Amino acid sequence: MGTFFVYVLKSSVCLAMFYLFFRILLSKETFHRFNRIALLGILFLSLLLPWVEVTTGRQMEVQQTMLTLEHLLQKTETTSSIVADEAGITSEAVSLSWVEILLFVYGGGIVFFTCRHLYSLVCLFRLIRSGRQEKWENGTILVVHRQAIAPFSWMKYIVISRKDLEENGREILIHEAAHIRHRHSIDLLIADVCVFFQWFNPGAWLLKQELQNIHEYEADETVINEGVNAKDYQLLLIKKAVGTRLYSMANSFNHSKLKKRITMMLKEKSSPWARMKYLYVLPLAAVAVTAFARPEISEKVEEISAVKVNDLVEIVQEKVLQDSVRVPKKAVSTKAVCVGGNAESAKEEAAVFVAVEQMPEYPGGMEALQKYLEERVTGSPVKGEAGGVVTIGFTVTETGKVTNVQVLESDQPSLNKEAERIVSEMPDWIPGKQRGKPVSVKYSVPVRFGNIRFGWDKQQLILVDGKEISMNAMKKMNPSEIESVSVLKDSASVRIYGKRGENGVILVTTKKSDTTTQCDSPKVDNQENVVPDFQVSGTVVDEQGRPKAGVSILVPNTTYGTITYRGGHFSLKAIKGGSLLFSFTGYKSVKVPVSATMSVRMEQEVVKLLPETTSRLTRIKSTGSNGLISGSSVHGIKNGEEPLIIIDGKEALEKDALSKLAPDHIKSLSILKDKSATAVYGEKGKDGVIIIEMLTDEEFQAKKNNPKGSYANAWQLAEHAAKDMLGEVIYLLDGKEVHAGILETMSAESIKTASAENVDGKVVIRLVSKK
Repeated sequence: MGTFFVYVLKSSVCLAMFYLFFRILLSKETFHRFNRIALLGILFLSLLLPWVEVTTGRQMEVQQTMLTLEHLLQKTETTSSIVADEAGITSEAVSLSWVEILLFVYGGGIVFFTCRHLYSLVCLFRLIRSGRQEKWENGTILVVHRQAIAPFSWMKYIVISRKDLEENGREILIHEAAHIRHRHSIDLLIADVCVFFQWFNPGAWLLKQELQNIHEYEADETVINEGVNAKDYQLLLIKKAVGTRLYSMANSFNHSKLKKRITMMLKEKSSPWARMKYLYVLPLAAVAVTAFARPEISEKVEEISAVKVNDLVEIVQEKVLQDSVRVPKKAVSTKAVCVGGNAESAKEEAAVFVAVEQMPEYPGGMEALQKYLEERVTGSPVKGEAGGVVTIGFTVTETGKVTNVQVLESDQPSLNKEAERIVSEMPDWIPGKQRGKPVSVKYSVPVRFGNIRFGWDKQQLILVDGKEISMNAMKKMNPSEIESVSVLKDSASVRIYGKRGENGVILVTTKKSDTTTQCDSPKVDNQENVVPDFQVSGTVVDEQGRPKAGVSILVPNTTYGTITYRGGHFSLKAIKGGSLLFSFTGYKSVKVPVSATMSVRMEQEVVKLLPETTSRLTRIKSTGSNGLISGSSVHGIKNGEEPLIIIDGKEALEKDALSKLAPDHIKSLSILKDKSATAVYGEKGKDGVIIIEMLTDEEFQAKKNNPKGSYANAWQLAEHAAKDMLGEVIYLLDGKEVHAGILETMSAESIKTASAENVDGKVVIRLVSKK
């Protein structure tokens, strides 16, 4: 009964929706036969659509039992059957649930309307049998009564009073014969059956009424086409409009509303193109099928081991008995089965939520959580490579304890245990709440590791949003307010900022500055305390279309995020309708609306400069040595642009000056673009500036004679190669990124060459082994 009731509800929704659009679009059109077919069609379609099952793939993490109305009704049936079949139990009182009461009322309605219809049929047959019958050649039977009754037809019978037959017999008989010829009674019988089972649905009643109206329009049209004067016929309708009791299952001469019938007779024929409106059924049917689609859970289901099915059934039956029947204490013995662990852990696992009304909160909020993680990572003896992120999942219990700590995602497995230790030692949280009660909730946070060097032994120039601050002031800054950090060194910092930048320049951009680019995106009122559940993947590239690894990706106002890996690829769960924040040192942070597949392009950040005096340039003609940089491209300079090239402080006039430089003679190379270039070099720097500092003959010879010096291991050799260079450090051994600890285990003699360069604000140390 429960399953059937769910089907009736779905069918009722479809019927009401289809009829509403029919009423708006087609009820005033004059092609009555098409409208009649359309009404019967939407009736049958509404009965068919709930049986059409479409499964939609969805990734879902099931944390608690979710009951739909269908499941609820089926559960009620199962409960009743188990209680009825159980022997040896005497119930003191059995109370009906609201679902059972609802089904009882629905069944009572079906019985009432069915009985009423049967009673009307009995009265109708009595009326037919009590009159004088006359059979026509086409099978129609005319029933004439002496008493005054309203003319009507049903199946093959036309019932009319003798008075009406003598006064207006021709018009009435043509009208009622049209009903029989078009088999209108069958339409009404189908509509009545629909009303029996959907008596609570206004759409079913209105559809039957609309069908009766169309029947009268068709019959009226037949009368006019037979040559009856339209004006006289309309006067006859007015005369017969005085209400006599009518049978709902029959077609009566004066059944429909008089004004509508006369209006329809006088109305001009509708355009054939109006039939195109029938196509409204297609999108509505698609919407209905989609609404009734069953989600197919694609999450892997873990196998339950060591459970006997009989024991499981026994537990369910006993639970149903406890909920449904009041049983004496000694009547039933309750059993508990624990699978693969103790009962306490099983109870706790079953009560873990993913999203609740009030999510758990770290004492002091997100800023306090970030500060805790940063302090523990800084004081940790384990040092990860630059950009190392380990995402840790855990459960905050109803008492606030942190349990079930485990790694969800990691780009450096060597950091996993340390990240788990840091998270497991967190103080108690403020537990999450569902319906006002503390519950256990799953949570996750990213723990970030990395080697960041700023050379605090020297006095660097520190600029925050273009304003100079002291080192102590920078140390007091809240890390959560920092958007990005860029580092300039050596000749680049000196040429831009003069002597003030001789020890390096640290450029800090805060989230309050205007350097963050935000794309138009649908707004989510508040992403805080919302659990991301929409799977997102994509790629991040730079201005040249090259993949960017190590880009930080965060879900705003949450602790959820990730970084891009080799190839610029990333994958994480975000908030549907929200946005993601992409940030990378030396690049503009960008906020992009969430979509299933994303492609993000990041631009280099415009450096805010302090006013400086532009130095004079001496024009020279570079002769250079044999070109060994032929075919190389410079990052940050777009194709078609002609950057200004500065070699040892002098402007090179030749376009191919770069190709004539020997790479092993280059000491450092820096690039300025956009406002950074024009602020220093004026109009000449509009296409960018390449600043190159060459080794002197003495420096080159010394480097050639003693490339490695005396170093204890390969790590010391690498550090020497990056001497005085500031920024995040990345070690590359034979083209592959490695941890500093690996280099400490290698001898310096095993390294063939060591070099370092600034790439996008990071210090990249490249080592080539002798193998």
